[in-house]
Amino acid sequence: MAELIFSDETYLFTLAIFVMLALALLEIVGMVFGLSLSGLIDDALPDLGMDADIDIDADIDADVLVDAAGLGPVEGFLAWLAVGKVPFIVLLIILLTSFGITGVLIQYTTNSVVGSPMPFWMALIPTVIVSFWFTAKTGHALARIMPKEETDARSRDALVGEVAVLTLGNATSDLQAEARVTDTFGTRHYVQVIPDQPDTTLMQGAEVLLVGLKGSLFTAIPNPHANLSPRQDTLAN
Repeated sequence: MAELIFSDETYLFTLAIFVMLALALLEIVGMVFGLSLSGLIDDALPDLGMDADIDIDADIDADVLVDAAGLGPVEGFLAWLAVGKVPFIVLLIILLTSFGITGVLIQYTTNSVVGSPMPFWMALIPTVIVSFWFTAKTGHALARIMPKEETDARSRDALVGEVAVLTLGNATSDLQAEARVTDTFGTRHYVQVIPDQPDTTLMQGAEVLLVGLKGSLFTAIPNPHANLSPRQDTLAN
């Protein structure tokens, strides 16, 4: 079995599993030090401008999304994969895991039946199809389970002026932090925040007022209005 896993026909599938484990470890270490790898990657991705009434499912073909949602081919494919609905690092871990496990299983089964694994390129075709399908299906299932974990890009402007609580990391001019904010409809969002003033540090657990947008990041100041504290609503409930 060990020889098969590290053979020329299988080692890239095995490598995908090791890369997945490394990414998971980096995410855990980043959380310990107050740095969200997921947040950094998601902020670097383009927003997918889809109408709110379009419910994307993994069973829908990416070409249908291009026509229905007005997306380009790349954006349609990313939407089919649930990019923007689920943290990208989660989707990448799912993709690498399914790619690695599917490839190894195909080669193991072939080796057991005919006595040798199939050429890598032959195993690659069904592995890619299965892994992307599984990633899309799982991604949309996760999006339905945690619909409030990601901020809708179209509502970002409306969050300016709201009070948020820093939940992960300290925000400085060089390092963003994650903050939780609830909009006027009661929907909870998680956003990336930096201080509005470069010489200011916003500490984890502090309340901040979102005062603007700088690219994909919100700028914030310490909450100057105690009566707007979101913790008061929590206590009231």
